[in-house]
Amino acid sequence: MTQEPVETAELVELVPAGPAASDASPPEAAVIETESLTVGRTPDVRADDLWAEAGRKVLHFHLSKMLARVPGVIAGEDPEDVHAMRVAGRRMRAAWRVFGDGFEREARRRYMAELRDIGARLGAVRDLDVLIETLETYGQHRSHRQRVGLEPLLAAWRAERESRRIDLVAMLGSERFAVFVEDYETFAQTPGLASIVPAAHTPALVRNCMPAVMWRAYQDVWAFDVGIETADLATLHQLRIAAKWLRYTIEFVREPLEPEASALIRQAVALQDHLGDQHDQHVAGSLAREVASSTNLTAAQGKAVGRFVDHLDHGVERLGRTLGPTWRPIAAAPYRRGLGRAIARL
Repeated sequence: MTQEPVETAELVELVPAGPAASDASPPEAAVIETESLTVGRTPDVRADDLWAEAGRKVLHFHLSKMLARVPGVIAGEDPEDVHAMRVAGRRMRAAWRVFGDGFEREARRRYMAELRDIGARLGAVRDLDVLIETLETYGQHRSHRQRVGLEPLLAAWRAERESRRIDLVAMLGSERFAVFVEDYETFAQTPGLASIVPAAHTPALVRNCMPAVMWRAYQDVWAFDVGIETADLATLHQLRIAAKWLRYTIEFVREPLEPEASALIRQAVALQDHLGDQHDQHVAGSLAREVASSTNLTAAQGKAVGRFVDHLDHGVERLGRTLGPTWRPIAAAPYRRGLGRAIARL
């Protein structure tokens, strides 16, 4: 399973835990008809699309992806459903960041606020899935005695995960979510709705608007080149976010940018994944320390958790030392030349 980096703020602060009724029945309101949102394999953005309508294509595409996962998220049988739904929601938020200036301010503000709330609740569950998977993977390579010592930590994270899952399911079954879906479906499928009519002789097409957006996304990444060797974890986390926005920006118009787009995306993904792994291990170590300090552990349990934390700390250090091979291709001139060639195809 591909992991997404744990977002500490969402996990710890943003989402209040729901009721502790683990046998709650899936709410009927969460069963959403998605036939009208069926889309192709890609958003199919073209260079001569109007800017706002290209954004609508992307939003329509990822709304379909997000809603298709709702039944699986409610069933709770496969953590991948939460992961995929969260990714689709993130891509919509990224699309609003890229194409948002083509739409009325009120629509942009309203839909972004709803997507942030949905994303926070999905993230609270997904982040714990990542923590649990990290701990379970570590335990697979340890003795039975050490695995037993880690059980209090695993139990704490599983209990928190279930509480967050119940909160998520309740949200998906709420009237507010149903109203949001109905409204957003209409917006995503109605050309011209809430879009801004461009003035004469101003950039209005993908080929006019995307070059500046792509270069800006790249410069936000490239700016980290100064001082990258001594960057702290907070700075590297911001770099990961910038790399993610660059990746999404290119992905949204991938077809007209090929064949250069695939290589550009692949290198951005490599950087994002490297930094994501480092961030995940740092967060897991911090949260494991918190559980250990607030739980009455036996000496053996404390020792087992301590070894787990040491393992994570060493992983964070190792990933910091080995950042160069994934960073240098992004910061180098060939990447910029590839970006230029891709833009020239619009």
